[in-house]
Amino acid sequence: MIIQNHINSYREQANLSITMYYDDACVICSTEAHNMKKRQPEKIRLVPVDAGLDELAIAGFSREDAMTYMCMKDSYGNWYTHMDAVRLLYKTGGVKWSPLLFLPVIKQLGNFTYPYVARNRYRIPNWVTKMVYGTAVLQACENGVCKIAPDKR
Repeated sequence: MIIQNHINSYREQANLSITMYYDDACVICSTEAHNMKKRQPEKIRLVPVDAGLDELAIAGFSREDAMTYMCMKDSYGNWYTHMDAVRLLYKTGGVKWSPLLFLPVIKQLGNFTYPYVARNRYRIPNWVTKMVYGTAVLQACENGVCKIAPDKR
């Protein structure tokens, strides 16, 4: 869902700088955020949701919404959430296959599945996390699911 958008082209979006508000208690969210930041450090600014609550509230996002669904703001002040935020993150991060996320069937499938995955990300089993991110991220996982409190990292 795009809150406001006057950016029309894929190329123009790929050249934006973004601020990503993310759930820093979620190992998957933190890992993905930092991986994208490493790809494009000058274009991606990371802000844990709790550190950006004032700005998120001004844009109309509750803490609960921001902790559940990815929220992003581009350099023009446009806000993105859900799969629109994911697509913008991967474009800005320079992920080679990110244009595939805009193909009609893939885009619809992503829009349909994202809310379910976002709401249930703490239930993702270790073997799935290991398959996607490798063994390093599993140091933060316990009892078959991945989650870690920020004060214990």
